[in-house]
Amino acid sequence: MNCLTVAFASNFCVAFLVQCFYAHRVWIIGRQNKLLTCGALLAATAQLVFGTLTLEDAYDSNNIATFFSNPDSAANALISAICDAIITASVYFCLRHSENGSGLVREDPIQKLNLVFVQMGLITFTSALTTSALYYESDLVGEYFTAAPVSLLSKTYSNSMLAVLNARRRIRDRQQLALVSPSELPTLPTRH
Repeated sequence: MNCLTVAFASNFCVAFLVQCFYAHRVWIIGRQNKLLTCGALLAATAQLVFGTLTLEDAYDSNNIATFFSNPDSAANALISAICDAIITASVYFCLRHSENGSGLVREDPIQKLNLVFVQMGLITFTSALTTSALYYESDLVGEYFTAAPVSLLSKTYSNSMLAVLNARRRIRDRQQLALVSPSELPTLPTRH
């Protein structure tokens, strides 16, 4: 039971930290929009609170089924999906309007899929929504079907955040190339 408790605790913490990271991203991209940022932060905090309540109930009952049948777990999953929906929609619309009204940046299909699904948080939203739906439909399909998406959720959050962090360098390089005058030739960056 202790390993499972640690795994669930790390899932709740990773989700909270990544959602806060994305809320900060919404703050930057959305030109300090307090409503969107506060909505994402409140939902992320509520997700962490319900996760903590689930851990407390599981610890008190000393039963693994608590993670899958507790109403706090279902609320945690639903609020996490709501938070991801706020973040995904905010990032999408802010990026869409930040390109001088011309829509999203024209890139090859793989880069566009990476942008939409990973960097905008759509994959985390889909995972959280799947988990939430399975919690609320557990009476019909069985209570342990949420184990698979829950185990993948922290990995999708981590990968999504790392993709955003890795994309910053590409954006910075693209901005630097745009600043280079036509008479200068771009060079490869060197590491010292």
